[in-house]
Amino acid sequence: MRFEVEGAYGLKTIEIAPHAGALLKSLRGFGYSPETALADLVDNSISAGAGRVELSIDWNDGDPRIGVLDDGPGMSYEVLEEGMRFGGDEDMERGPNDLGRFGLGLKTASLSQCQRLTVVSNHAGTKASMCWDVERVIRSRSWCAEADTFPEPFEHVALPSDTDGTLVALERMDERGGLFGLDKEGFFAKVRDVREHFAMVFHRFLDGDARRIEITINGRAVAAWDPMLRVHPATRPLGAGRIGVGAQAVYVAPFVLPHRDRFTNEAEFSAAGGPGGWAERQGFYVYRAKRLVVAGSWLGLGGSREWTKDESSRLARIAVDLPQSADALWRIDVRKARARPPAALRGRLSAIGGQCRDRAREVFAWRGGQVRATTPGKDPPSPVWNEEHRSGKRRYRINRDHPVIAELLDSDAATQRLARSAISLIERSVPVERIWLDISENVEAESSPEAVDSLLVDDLVTAVSAAGAGRKPEDVLDGLLRSMRIEAPAVRRAVLEKIGTSSE
Repeated sequence: MRFEVEGAYGLKTIEIAPHAGALLKSLRGFGYSPETALADLVDNSISAGAGRVELSIDWNDGDPRIGVLDDGPGMSYEVLEEGMRFGGDEDMERGPNDLGRFGLGLKTASLSQCQRLTVVSNHAGTKASMCWDVERVIRSRSWCAEADTFPEPFEHVALPSDTDGTLVALERMDERGGLFGLDKEGFFAKVRDVREHFAMVFHRFLDGDARRIEITINGRAVAAWDPMLRVHPATRPLGAGRIGVGAQAVYVAPFVLPHRDRFTNEAEFSAAGGPGGWAERQGFYVYRAKRLVVAGSWLGLGGSREWTKDESSRLARIAVDLPQSADALWRIDVRKARARPPAALRGRLSAIGGQCRDRAREVFAWRGGQVRATTPGKDPPSPVWNEEHRSGKRRYRINRDHPVIAELLDSDAATQRLARSAISLIERSVPVERIWLDISENVEAESSPEAVDSLLVDDLVTAVSAAGAGRKPEDVLDGLLRSMRIEAPAVRRAVLEKIGTSSE
């Protein structure tokens, strides 16, 4: 670092070099987890043009070691030396597919997890190797890297001697990293976290939406996980488009994901939630050069009261694609794990996010609404409750046109008066807050759509039996089930059995 000082004989400069050991210790504390640190290393491989990246995350009898091997073009000694420098050339132009930014990722990500980083690279028949050793830097008090040093072999990867490629080796893990001090079970649980993280942040490379990349961890390929669930027939795209102008222009695509009832089983529903679960994974997904940077956040939007990750909005996910040139505008951090939209876009993003949250809330509350088409020849389902908006407030009223309610209100005068009083009493006394609290606290324990509720069956039997003459019980029951958004064959069979009608 150089300072300019105005002296008696003119301007002179003073160079003040940072203490190597102290600065290196600080650079190790950027807050990487094992999964974010290793993702940063994969970024380097993708930027280098690799088509295959292999990771060996070895237990090594409680002394973990990690090797990251790619089949990219490799580096000459001069290029490797520049790559191992802390802080890259600020004047170097980065291509549109370059996932780096600060010239720190390889070093800070690796040394956040270990004390010894070695890079070995084959390029055009020549092998180059260089190593940063934290203890050596502290001991020598200088930025001295080791050259021509090679790590011990890894369990799942090895750099071939006759082809181009690069091997990054992380050794001597310590308490700063997330793999130090774990028992064997905890270690491999962390390996699963890495696999899930890779499936999410690199899904566009893994599924071929961007340039296809193959990634393996300990010999097993990583499969892509699309946060938007585009392949699910009940996912609702809300209309994508570009917002902003010039360098601030970004592409935004909001989605409302399917209600729990739209999944075939619990395992499929849980997998769709993603790492951390449904509530954690809601919000905006910010992509930079096709790589996921922010995996579910409301980005501080929401006006005077910032949006939080509520259960009611857990089905809302919004993809935002920004170019690599927008890093500074979006304040992308060194770890590529955080972003903040520029002021000029916050209004538009808030409007899009608000609409998506509202639609997600409707699907969450009404079990998917009218996602599926009405069966030909059948009457469209009538909702039991109608939502009204008055003076900026929501009010829920029982639908007087619902077949069961309408038939009740067509009874004799005394029954009509009693029915209207009962309906009004129900509307005014629904414990909305209590219901919402129960759902929020026990959202993952919702009953399966196949569960048979005996009270529900009895109520449906009563309603079907009270239907007017000339109407087939099966048609009356199907209409009731559609109006209640219930798709449970077991419930239908139980009702028909009770009223003595075949379920076939």
